[in-house]
Amino acid sequence: MITVGTYAAITLVSVTIIAFQVVIMRILALAQWHHFAWMVISLAMLGLGASGTVLFLVRRQLLRAYRAVVPLLLLATAVSIGGSTLLFGRIGTFDAFLLFFELRQTGLLVLTYLVYALPFFFAGLAINLIFLRALQQIGTLYFANLLGSAGGAVLIVGALHAVPLEYLPGLLAVLPLLGALLLVPRPVPRLLNAAVLASVLVVGFSLIDPVLPGPSQYKEISAALDLPDAEVKFRTSSPEGQLEIVSAPALRYAPGLSLHYREAPPVRDVIFYDGEYFGTFLEQPETDGSILDQTTRVLPYTVRRPRSVAVLNAAAGEDVAHALANDASLVAAQENHGTARRLLTASAGPLKGGPFTNPAVRINRYSTRRFLATTPDDTFDLVVVPVIGAFGGTAGVHSLDQHFHLTREAFAEMYRVLSPDGMIAVTVWLEDPPRPSLRLLATMRDLLRDHGVDDPRSRIAAIRSWGGATFLLSRSPLTVEDSDRIRSSAEELGFDPLLLPDLREGERDRFNMPMDTSYFSQVDRVLAGEASPERAQPSSRWFDDQPVSDARPFFQHYLRAGALVELREVFGLRALPYLELGFFLAGAAAVQAVVAAFLLIVLPLAVSGWKQGGRRWTFLYFAGTGAGFMLYEIALIQAMTLYLGHPVYAAASVLGTLLVSTGLGSFVTRSRPIGESAPRKAASVVILVLTLFALVLPPMVSRTLGSPLLLRSMITLVASVVPGFFMGMLFPLGLRNLSRSREEHVPWACAIDSCLAVSVTAPATLIALQAGLSAIIALAALAYVPVLLASRFLSTRCG
Repeated sequence: MITVGTYAAITLVSVTIIAFQVVIMRILALAQWHHFAWMVISLAMLGLGASGTVLFLVRRQLLRAYRAVVPLLLLATAVSIGGSTLLFGRIGTFDAFLLFFELRQTGLLVLTYLVYALPFFFAGLAINLIFLRALQQIGTLYFANLLGSAGGAVLIVGALHAVPLEYLPGLLAVLPLLGALLLVPRPVPRLLNAAVLASVLVVGFSLIDPVLPGPSQYKEISAALDLPDAEVKFRTSSPEGQLEIVSAPALRYAPGLSLHYREAPPVRDVIFYDGEYFGTFLEQPETDGSILDQTTRVLPYTVRRPRSVAVLNAAAGEDVAHALANDASLVAAQENHGTARRLLTASAGPLKGGPFTNPAVRINRYSTRRFLATTPDDTFDLVVVPVIGAFGGTAGVHSLDQHFHLTREAFAEMYRVLSPDGMIAVTVWLEDPPRPSLRLLATMRDLLRDHGVDDPRSRIAAIRSWGGATFLLSRSPLTVEDSDRIRSSAEELGFDPLLLPDLREGERDRFNMPMDTSYFSQVDRVLAGEASPERAQPSSRWFDDQPVSDARPFFQHYLRAGALVELREVFGLRALPYLELGFFLAGAAAVQAVVAAFLLIVLPLAVSGWKQGGRRWTFLYFAGTGAGFMLYEIALIQAMTLYLGHPVYAAASVLGTLLVSTGLGSFVTRSRPIGESAPRKAASVVILVLTLFALVLPPMVSRTLGSPLLLRSMITLVASVVPGFFMGMLFPLGLRNLSRSREEHVPWACAIDSCLAVSVTAPATLIALQAGLSAIIALAALAYVPVLLASRFLSTRCG
């Protein structure tokens, strides 16, 4: 008989599993980068699959000792969560930049996988053992599991606001510890007494002296803290990330300054977001803002005198101060990072007195796309887009980041809000090979052609310095006088015109020679819309410079998969990953996930016999439920990131609604009669709904960004609840059918579901890079086809 304590224990450990995933994401985002956190979590989640395999192999022994084993497993979950904080806070984690270079880093990576997999393994084994013990109550048990998971997704967002990150693993470890205490049998065995005491000690130490692993030596904050007398003046954390203010006498504000500038750049504090540069705090905005007149960012103010300026992703307000220094009467500063916005607008605190306090500044808290979607036509004389790239390049570490403000749809919205003579200005750090600037130029070219401009050269200007370039798109044609002003300003600052309507021969490299001498011909090719000829410069064959869309918002992913062989021959195997590190890390994760799935699923199957007892149908059914659910979850989080503006809030929203609706579907099955038709009907509905969503959801999200909250909330709920409800029915119905015909398959089915769920995470990311959001949803629908086919065989011993 399943007690109330058992339901409470399942709920507590389910809260812990989901919340701890987010905590790992945050820890590794600080130490490494955001996309790598997702990759490690997907592999750590294979612990759930491993638990099902272990249960498949030794279920009889575990069931015999059920009353002692379940509390022990929950205690082990608590110890492994608290212990991970104690371990990595002392020895640190791997360094992503050195993974393909140092063998030691590979060892640290494997250790990270194993340590972070342990809590999921112990928790999964406890949950699956409870499921196996009470299969006839699987509907309500699975509902408690999913309800706890949904609660964990919501709880962790609030916890990240209220509690410093380093304390969260220890606090989360308390939950499975409480769950274990609820299930400890009476009288308490001596072994359990000792285990409880040991668990309390480990969890207690993780709360008394928690330490986070330090940032990679290649993150920008590490370089800043290496400066003499550098110190962190202020630190705060939230679900959006950790903000730190660093002060040092050598931290001077010199953002790509002209080499003709002769004054000493001012010393200013720098703000870092998860260890990466967020912005420089301009404590004297009236004078500090004018420094940008000594950079290529002066270009739009050279051409015209914009009175109304929109600054997208305003960050610390450097471009806001620049607009104010050039006499803008209205500056709309869009910044949806809530913590940064509150600090920068406060009348007291470490960032008081900056440009956001100027009465001409209007601050907007929406995401970039929602801000644009809710802005009337013909509003701004200038839209300033945040700087693309970083000084010295990024090694492609951000290739998996979603940049919805740099898609074709985003630029179309920017163009719509421009006044008749309005402009869009974008500054790019130049890289070798020259990828970001070419993609930006292609985006501007297509935007103008979409609006009937046959000759984009008449509306685009650009100037280039020693390290960067600023591109300007004008809604009206650039005049001869505009070109002359640009030439005069560039010459005074030691910059070169890169693009002008009347560009003259020899004026592109008077002051600054490009690293790649073919760069100018590539710029001309892109602007003309010409395809790369077969014998063109190799970089134009290796990298994709075409615009990105909302369905594929990966602006910094350039690598063509078909060019890998040629690139390996040119650069060598060890250097190849550093052309686009994020892409290769995702590829490595995909390979490792497949290997792990083989060890956890195929190998046990080979030992026990593939065809014996209908195992093929068990495999097909639960492989489909696991892969299909995870694929749709990934796609929905990407879509909702565009709605909500931040992946953490999108993940919490999707997980909360999707898991609750899935739990409701599971709860309904508690009284539904077992038969062939129920899972077939549910799978058919899921396939039809996901096929429909693959066609309509991505464009619907893009078109309703400016709609009222009620409509957007309804779209989010429908996208989560309708498929989630029927997905939730499939897993418990499948297990109940198995319990009638092949009860020994139940733990293996749980392993298959978990393993396939995490095994598709990294491959799904790679597919999204190439094919987009609709393709991921379509694949999710396709994954439920074998569920439909296998459902009729689960309750029979034939096949």
